[in-house]
Amino acid sequence: MRTRPRRRALIPLLLVTLLGAGCGVGTDAGDKLTWKIGTLQCSTDCGFLKMAEEKGFFDDRGVEVEYVTLQSASQALPALASGEVDAIEQNAGAFFIASQRGDLDASIIGSTMIGLPWAIYAKEGITRLDQLDGRSMAISSPTGLPATITGVMLGRSGASIESMQKLNGGGNADRYRAVVAGTTDAASSPADYVPRAEKDDVNVVALSTDIVPDYPRYSIIARNDRVADKPQAARRYLAGLMDGFRYAYDHPEETRELAAKEAGTTPDDSYITYMNDLIVQKKLVDPDAGVHRKRLGYLSNLLTTTGRLDRPADLAKLIDERPQRDALAMTQP
Repeated sequence: MRTRPRRRALIPLLLVTLLGAGCGVGTDAGDKLTWKIGTLQCSTDCGFLKMAEEKGFFDDRGVEVEYVTLQSASQALPALASGEVDAIEQNAGAFFIASQRGDLDASIIGSTMIGLPWAIYAKEGITRLDQLDGRSMAISSPTGLPATITGVMLGRSGASIESMQKLNGGGNADRYRAVVAGTTDAASSPADYVPRAEKDDVNVVALSTDIVPDYPRYSIIARNDRVADKPQAARRYLAGLMDGFRYAYDHPEETRELAAKEAGTTPDDSYITYMNDLIVQKKLVDPDAGVHRKRLGYLSNLLTTTGRLDRPADLAKLIDERPQRDALAMTQP
């Protein structure tokens, strides 16, 4: 795991406390204004996901946010369970599965990307999902998002992920590169690579936004004890995210520039413009960082239908909307 250094100085906590009485960001007794969150490395979506950090909106809200970059989705829930981080950005499916086993005392408190820009990529000769039976598929962990969304998408075509040889292909880019190199028949990865697939002689077999448009991507899953111990930190973190998302929608050129900087390319690269346009057109990022019970219920039912869950997730126990509601109130004029 790699800790991403913060980019701006933190507003002195004494000043924040003094100002809080007049601006609605006062400190709860004993609340440390720090928030540590585990995330996967963003890519073409960085313009939205990193805008709050880039523009100093967390500092403006009076919270010190530390990011821990996880190398794969399989590290997220263990990092949360061990207490290494206060929260993670993770697909809710793996959380539902872990919660059914009783592995984790945590709740979904918001979202960073409520829609899922995902694709199934395959080597030459494979153009349909139903041609993937018996083939090899690069995923991450058995319960991670790549495997979960693949199972759902294949199920819609009549194919089954159970018939496939599932390979731990590493990170998002690694899984796509495995198809390019011919070491796997197919891979489950974000839609970031769609613009380069044709050049790489890779087929885009299916897009999640077409097949399962209500499938959520990143929920913010927080330890319940950290939310209880640091309620203001959780609220301010979410408020800063909202500031960043809204700014990203309102300043598309800056959003593309930030994504391009993180990707090491130019803002007009199709690698950047494709994802930016997809996020905007499909509203894949909620500017209010909402929990979205309907989408989570949809995911729970899908996982139950496909046998990944024994029974639907108990959303009443796995969702805490109070931090997001409080943060939303903080961002109102």
